[in-house]
Amino acid sequence: MKILRLIYLYKDGFALVIASFLSLIIFFTNDSVKVRAVQADIADVTSILTSPQKWYNDVIDVKEENKFLAQRIVLLQLLNTELIHCKNENDSLKKMLKFTQDSPLSLKPANIVNHNFSSLVQSITIDIGEDENIFPNLGVLDMNGLLGKTIAVGDRATQIQLITDKNFRVSIRAGEERILGIYKPTHGKYGVLSGIPKSANISLNDLVVTSGISDIYPQNIPVAKVISTTNYPNRAFLEVVVEVVVDIQNMNYVFIIQ
Repeated sequence: MKILRLIYLYKDGFALVIASFLSLIIFFTNDSVKVRAVQADIADVTSILTSPQKWYNDVIDVKEENKFLAQRIVLLQLLNTELIHCKNENDSLKKMLKFTQDSPLSLKPANIVNHNFSSLVQSITIDIGEDENIFPNLGVLDMNGLLGKTIAVGDRATQIQLITDKNFRVSIRAGEERILGIYKPTHGKYGVLSGIPKSANISLNDLVVTSGISDIYPQNIPVAKVISTTNYPNRAFLEVVVEVVVDIQNMNYVFIIQ
């Protein structure tokens, strides 16, 4: 009833709207040239009026596409980094395989799973132990030279005392005459050779190797390079400062001498 009352009250307006609607239908269903021209003009006006909305939608689409592309770039960068890492690891494994094949020693490779570089202890932990026939006091190498020795062995893991540990000692030979001495670490990658007589012919960059008189370390394993020699008048022996040949800060794999 309310609707009928409203229609009755505003009958003139409703009649105008209905008449206009019917007139537009009749007009635009006409196939004359003038009607087509009007339709074309209306299309142009509509295009102009809706162009801001189209521009806004295009901007939103571009932003969304940029977000998607940015995500893809990040994923591709991560994939590329992973591939580079795999390539480097593959190269390292090839070098390890060649090293073990060329070495006259019987070597057991292992992965490093933990580092302990405190001021009191210099050690690493590897992922093999008694289950792999590992026991204390076995020499440990990397592909450059002597790294240390095994000191605590569990079923599946082993702690290794590094050559840079303050309590580490190893018998060495140095110089052309292969003079016997003892390597002692001092700080970081540096150490000294004790017991080298002043008459010894020791030169810079001479390679210091294991003596072979130890039950732990076979002979001729590289230990360090000479970086300085000093002859103090009030001392009985030559002071020889050396630098270890292993790269303590970048270790990934080690070899246990069996």
